[in-house]
Amino acid sequence: MPADVSNSIPLRKGGLCIAKKFQPLPAVATRLMTLVTVEDVGFREIADLVRVDPAFSAEVLKLANSPLFGCRQEVNNILHAVAILGVERLKSLVMMVALRNFLSRASKLEALRRCWRHSLGCAFLAEEIAATCWMGTAQCYTAGLLHDIGRLALLANYPAQYARLLDAVDQTGGDIIEYEREIFGMDHRELGRLLMIEWNFPAPLPDVAGLHHLEPAPDRFDVRAAVHLACRMADMLGFQVAGPAPPIDLDEIRSKLPDSRRDKMKSEDEMLVTVAGKINALECTLMA
Repeated sequence: MPADVSNSIPLRKGGLCIAKKFQPLPAVATRLMTLVTVEDVGFREIADLVRVDPAFSAEVLKLANSPLFGCRQEVNNILHAVAILGVERLKSLVMMVALRNFLSRASKLEALRRCWRHSLGCAFLAEEIAATCWMGTAQCYTAGLLHDIGRLALLANYPAQYARLLDAVDQTGGDIIEYEREIFGMDHRELGRLLMIEWNFPAPLPDVAGLHHLEPAPDRFDVRAAVHLACRMADMLGFQVAGPAPPIDLDEIRSKLPDSRRDKMKSEDEMLVTVAGKINALECTLMA
């Protein structure tokens, strides 16, 4: 690793307490993720939680009314948003706004744009895969959005160091995981799982954060499997975090889908147009 990148910031000591050192996501987001695991939670209870923070709820409503989410009528309050969009979709909007705020310290770095676009690309591709495979699209979208929460936490808390790490990967072709371990004592997958546990995020999100680079079991296609494929596809389509994009091999990706759904997946060009368009629309909405 280049000398100007290799100053270490060891995080491994202390196990789960590592997560306590990191700037948390906005309280509304972490409380919502815990609240929605309760089976009998009501729409009004969810709405009351989100609108405790007027500025935050205003951003969620702006996103809910954007063309990206295709709502056929104007959403004018949070309770209406829950009723019209559903709990899972509202959760994904809340997490989108929360992540944008979480990353404010690194907002001027090119590294943020690359990591942010990878996370968005993975979210939209996980949503596409879910629709193809008759899975919960909003759940897969949220899992894809949060799969790299460990990387985003490193970037948010150590923006200059992580930006230099990505530059080193671009220059040397080195492995991001190895560089992360050398500098921080753990990689973004380990940290992401610890953060999810510390923040009481429901299953399967901690496993998605910790295992998304690992090939899932061939006999089970679930949320983690969808996010694993979406992450790889995001890299192939040019939404990689660092280094060159790997060769596109959508046939190999299709081979991982359930047999009956393999021929239903969009082509490379269709995927790229869809994801790039959604990322652009979302960025325009959030910056408006």
